[in-house]
Order: sequence, then structure tokens, then C-alpha cells
Amino acid sequence: MHQILSLILLLVGILPCGLAQAPIVLKCEPPNWWTGMKMNRIQLMVYGEYLHDVAATSSSPQIKVLRTHAAANPSYVFIDIAIPPSATPGSYELTLHSPQGTTAFRFSLLKRAMSQREHQGFDCSDVMYLITPDRFANGDTTNDNAPGMSDSLKRSDPYGRHGGDLQGIVNKLSYLKDLGVTTLWLNPLVENNMPRTSYHGYAATDLYKIDPRFGTDKLYASLVSEAHNLGLKVIMDHVNNHIGIHHPWIHDLPMADWLNGTIENHQKAFHSKPELDDIHSDSLTKQRATNGWFSDRMPDLNQLNPFVARYLTQNTIWWIEFSGIDGIREDTYPYISPQFREEWCKTVLDEYPRFNIVGEVWIQDPAFLAPYQRGSYLPRRIKPELPCVTDFGLYDAFMKTFADSAGKIENVFSCIAKDFLFPNPDNLLIFLDNHDIRRIMFAVNGDVMRFKLALLTLLTMRGIPQILYGTEIGMKGGPDHGTLRADFPGGFPHDERDAFTEEGRTQSENALFVFTRQLLHIRKTHKQLQCGTLIHFRPSDETYLYFRIFQNERLMIVINHNKEKRTIPLSPYLHQLGHATRLRELLTGNEVSLLDKNEISLEGMTGGVYEILSATN
Repeated sequence: MHQILSLILLLVGILPCGLAQAPIVLKCEPPNWWTGMKMNRIQLMVYGEYLHDVAATSSSPQIKVLRTHAAANPSYVFIDIAIPPSATPGSYELTLHSPQGTTAFRFSLLKRAMSQREHQGFDCSDVMYLITPDRFANGDTTNDNAPGMSDSLKRSDPYGRHGGDLQGIVNKLSYLKDLGVTTLWLNPLVENNMPRTSYHGYAATDLYKIDPRFGTDKLYASLVSEAHNLGLKVIMDHVNNHIGIHHPWIHDLPMADWLNGTIENHQKAFHSKPELDDIHSDSLTKQRATNGWFSDRMPDLNQLNPFVARYLTQNTIWWIEFSGIDGIREDTYPYISPQFREEWCKTVLDEYPRFNIVGEVWIQDPAFLAPYQRGSYLPRRIKPELPCVTDFGLYDAFMKTFADSAGKIENVFSCIAKDFLFPNPDNLLIFLDNHDIRRIMFAVNGDVMRFKLALLTLLTMRGIPQILYGTEIGMKGGPDHGTLRADFPGGFPHDERDAFTEEGRTQSENALFVFTRQLLHIRKTHKQLQCGTLIHFRPSDETYLYFRIFQNERLMIVINHNKEKRTIPLSPYLHQLGHATRLRELLTGNEVSLLDKNEISLEGMTGGVYEILSATN
């Protein structure tokens, strides 16, 4: 009897322990998928407890479990599933089995939208408008601070959160449409639960969730839809390279090699990128560029781990399909593992053939920049798949020309003359500034004439122009990230004026707004300025002349980079002017007759966009 009682007590003691070790599912990523996708083999990352020694099964033929991968960390299990082409939308049950018990969770397959207004891509017919969401407009003050988010609202701090959000952007879509831009690039919006400088969005702590201080996943998809209704496109700023130090993974890694290095022992990023293509470069130097942490607060993800690679690729596809975005700007492109990044591009573009991806490649020398573009003529061990590249070479030429009072327009000509290095110069993103580099108005030290001439050159040049929010009113910003990403006046409660309106702008701001809007609308209505062939001539006496030609329709652009007025003889260009009898300058409407003399005059630091007219038009 005593032995039986002892056995019963022993079983009673064991059972609760055994039951407590049944699998517990807390989260599954991706949270859902879609039917009818080319990518129909998905790897689920399941978070929870007691997930060691489990096997997964599906209760429905709509989802087939291919394999279960145990992780060294019992908080994770990876499940490979296949979604048959015949699968129908619905919520399906997956079950985890272990010796200690079973746990079921549901996984949804959704119907694809398949709208022609989604996933349109972007090209040289577009002008991109870059927005730092926290600094643009606050449309919902109720989310200025969010429960569980450690960085709270503090507008007085240039590096604090200021309250801009998705609703603020939605509220200004009609303003942006009227301005004349076609595509919105929004700095990262996913959760950044960092104690400081979380506003910029580049240190993610949840890759499947919009930061609640910006809004919700649903609101993001709604913004994209409303933009599409107005004929605007939306670009997602995406980061494969790194995450934030406060991501839950950091203290609970799925695998030991999930990151390159550890908090205590990691390489510093090597920011000199030409070494990556230098055939004489040291191998450890190259490794530091891709394995080094961008900063101590931004751990570097190891994309050579196949589970990391699949997670990131699926995350990208999920956001594209969920939101309907039209393209991606990929952050710190050269820092990403070359094997992964090119396969990632290929996979995304295979799923969305109209899509476009621009990679941030911060290299000023075109010879080192060109190898990153798909179809590059230059030899590479791994074939490049990136369609669009940030043209930091032309940016550098712009700065040497317009930001330097002694600069020469020859810099721009010489840079454009190297376009033979690129397989597609029209698919380069061109810019005078962005969220990482000082604003053009700051660079020219407030010189409005230089500012306007630089903007005219940008918006008439080959490539895809990008302007930073506030450029249209001449926002100057400051020398550091906090001040260059200044608030747009009128976008926030209690602002003294509203620069989104004519009444709220100063006289000088209105003049710049009208000039910018006019340039944008000229570009929008003239195919020559979008994707037309560019023919240029070596500058003479600091004047630079080039033609943009589309289907035999020509525009002539003339830049006078002198402080004084210049008369430019047109006799060297008569073969390009054809049977022209007069020129009409599109900004002013003024006409110049070519019957009496072949020359035009331009005031100092001005330019002209000339329509070429014959006697019959």
C-alpha cells in the first residue's frame, strides 16, 4: 500500500511538469501568405516555448508541411510549407507535436488583390519625393506616444521624435499631387523601439509591424491605396543589412550565427566601399564591409545563414503583397552579403516583373558604382541583379559645381560623359540631397540663384530625379542629421504658419514653390525630359548646353554657370536645331527668333529650357 501511494505521488509530481512542457506558440512569421504566388514554398518561423523536438502537421491539403527544422534555441522552430496552385483562401490549422503534448495554431492564406495599380515600379518618367515621416506632418496626435515604446515625443530635441505619421502624409497627398511629383519614398516605417533617435526608422525591432507612433499596418496599406487613387506611387525604404540592438532576437537568438558577431565581439563597419571591387584589395578588408556592424546600435544580420536569408526575402515579399507598394529603396546595399542581395533582387523581380528596386550605393566614382547595376559590362564574381542605383557620382559633381563658389560646370559634363560605364543610365536615381546629406539650400549657403540653377539641372537631366521634402520651399536645415531633417512648417500642431498653403509661405518660399512646381509640371508634360536621349556638349565659358530628344521632338537646355550675363552662340549646335526658326523658353514663355541671329542670352546663374519651333509650329 505504501508503495502504491508513493507511485501515485510520484506521478502527480511528474504530470504538471510534463504538461507545462507542451509546445507553446506565441507568434508566427510571416503572419499569413497568399494563394497564387510564384513563391509558394514558405518557411515559417514560429516563436514560443518548448519548441524543441517538435514535428509539424497540417490538417488540410491546402497547406502541405514539407519539413520541420529544430533550432538550437527551443524558443524557435522553422516549418517549411508548400501552398499548392489549387489552394483556396482560408484559415488553416497547423499542429506541433512533441513527446510532451500537442499545440495547434492557425495560418491564413489570403486572396491576392491583383490590381494593375499595384506594384507598378518606377522609372525615368517619375520624380521621387523623399519624406522622413516623423518630420513631415502629424495627422494623428493620439499616437504621438505609444504604450511600450521607450522613445517619447520631444519636438525640442533635433534627435527626438516629433510626431509626424502616416495620417499626416495621407492628409497631404493632394498637396504632393499638385506639386507635380509622382512617387513617394518614405523612410522606414517598421517598429523601432529604441531609447533614442528612433524617429529615422533604420534600427528595426519588429520587421512585420508598422511603428505604432506612425500608425498601423492597415493604415500603411490604405496610404498606398489612396496614393494610387491619385496617380501617385509609393516606395518602401527597406533594410536587409541590420536591425536595432533592442530587437527581441538580440537576447534570444534563433541560432548562434544569426548575426555577424556578438554584442561583445563584432567587427566595425568598413565604410570605404571601392575595396569591394578592387582586385588588389585584401580579403579581410572586403569581409569587414559586409560583416561589420553599421554601428554598435545596429547589429549586422548574417544573410549567409539560409534561415536568415529566407526570413528576409519572405519579409520583403510579404510587405509588397500586403501593401501594394511600387518599389523598394534598399538601404546600405554594398554592406549586404553579395550572394544574398543579388538572389534577393532576382526573387523579388521574378514575383513582381514591373517592380523596381534602387540600391543605396554610396560611391562617388562611376567606375566603382557601375558594377552594381544589372547588366553591368564590368566583370563580377556574382552577377548583379539590381536594376537601379543611387547616382552618388552625379551628386558629387553637382556639389563640386553648385556648392563650391569656385566650382566648374565641367564637373557635371565629365560625370555624364562616363555614362558608357552603365548599362542603363536612365535607371539611376539622381539627387541634390537626401535625408543623409546636407540640404542643397544649406550646401549653397542660401544662394537662391545657385539653388534654382541646380534644381533646373537636376530636373532636366537623364535618370530618375529625387527631391527631399521641403526642397520646394527652400528649406535649409543644418549640418547634422537632426537639423537637416527639420520639420515641415505647418505640418504640426501649434506651428505658427502652414507652408503647405500659399498664405502660410513667405514671399521667398512662394517664389521657390512656384518655380519648383513649374519645373515639375514641365517635366511631366514633356517626354523628352523624362526618358529622352541626352546629347551634350563640352562646356565653354561656364555655359553647358544639352538636348533631350524623344521621337524626334527636341528640347534644348542651356545652363549659364557664370555670375554675369552671357550670350551663347548657337552656331555649333545648328545641326541639332534642324530647321528651327525660333525657340520658346518654357519657364518664361519668351520666344527667341533665329532668323536674324543664332544666339541666346541668359542672366548670370540662370538656365533655360527651350522648345525648338519651326515655321510650321
